[in-house]
Amino acid sequence: MRRILVASLLSSLALTAAAASKPANDAAPTPSSEVARPVSTGITRPQMMYSTRIEIPANEIPDAFPNPARAVLKVSLDAGGSPTDIQVLQPLTQEVDARIVAAVKKFRWTPAVLDNMTIPFDMKLVVEVNR
Repeated sequence: MRRILVASLLSSLALTAAAASKPANDAAPTPSSEVARPVSTGITRPQMMYSTRIEIPANEIPDAFPNPARAVLKVSLDAGGSPTDIQVLQPLTQEVDARIVAAVKKFRWTPAVLDNMTIPFDMKLVVEVNR
């Protein structure tokens, strides 16, 4: 009987001690652990400010291409709105692609803006080539 009484007293003390200690997840945040999160102003996409005319001789465009033929480019803009990396995703011909890439290198955009700061931006650009 004594053993049962001692065991029940010890278990009740253990349960009381366990209930008194708070788990770390339920602890109230201290001022040093609170994080102030700024409200985002959103992103403003780049807008084209300057482009050049792309001149392609008619003999460089194969007759098999539809009119208009489309080249798809991936253009990476730096924080100032200038193209830094241009990749041809959907090519036409090497000559036409080279002329298009050379012209797009001269294009200028307003920079993309996130939370009132200019940021680099990647975008797809579709160039239509008419005969």
